[in-house]
Amino acid sequence: MTEHPVPGPRPAQRLGTPAGPLLEVRGLTVGYPIPDGESVAVRDAALSIGVGEQVALVGESGSGKTSLAMAVAGFLGGSARVTSELLAFDGVPLDRNPRAGVARRTPGMAVVFQDAMTSLDPVWSVGSQLTTVVRSATRCSRREATERAREWLVRVGLTDTRRVLRSRPYELSGGMRQRAMLALALAGAPKLLIADEPTSALDASLSRAVMELLQQLATDTGTSLLIVSHDIRLCQEFSDAMVVMYHGEIVDAGPSAELERTATHPYTRGLLRCVPDLDARHAHRLPTLDTVDTGVGAELVRTSVA
Repeated sequence: MTEHPVPGPRPAQRLGTPAGPLLEVRGLTVGYPIPDGESVAVRDAALSIGVGEQVALVGESGSGKTSLAMAVAGFLGGSARVTSELLAFDGVPLDRNPRAGVARRTPGMAVVFQDAMTSLDPVWSVGSQLTTVVRSATRCSRREATERAREWLVRVGLTDTRRVLRSRPYELSGGMRQRAMLALALAGAPKLLIADEPTSALDASLSRAVMELLQQLATDTGTSLLIVSHDIRLCQEFSDAMVVMYHGEIVDAGPSAELERTATHPYTRGLLRCVPDLDARHAHRLPTLDTVDTGVGAELVRTSVA
């Protein structure tokens, strides 16, 4: 079983699969230079993802979750400083210090970026980009690559394949671009897919649809999944395990279905309480995170609900 170490007295949760960890991270720290020194975005993070496991990394903006995910993927800029005790993917140690060289894609690992509009090449058609990925992953003819590209578009729910293949990204809606990005990521048959805020630019119904699709495709292909998101309730529903970050540190981790019962950090409990539900329909004010003290015995100051 895979371990998700958690800072503090609570023992680490064993959440993974019997096959062992696909991704293993220990003591990972990410810092960015500032005029008077360095700003630490991620501090001593430790997590692991098992083969076929679907894990959500959640926290508010600025908590360090994207820095952690991009450090794992190797996509941080040259100014960042990345150190770790252990960073291994599929049993192979990885060097993620940006100064060690130009960032490059790690075989077996794919990323769905937050903004599909800026992540897709605006000059190339969706079909050109998708067939390039297919041909780089499998040695096949252009005709075979086009047929596989059509199949992937259908799998992500884009049935008008003729139009989508010919379209450039700016000719598609936000939801269609997000699905095209998902097809691009999975067409290379990755072992681990990192989805950075895959629902940030979508409304509530589309967010659920994309998460359902992401979970189903990962399950069907046996791909491990790391979802980066601020939506703790949505991730709780569409993941096997959750890791909660606050101020650059992992403060809670555990099975998604049990997080509400097992959460020990006041920040995690506060995030769960802040989500509106039917019980709060007559409230004058919803609960909010006013202050969080990460010291021993800290508690959230919660706005009262009438």
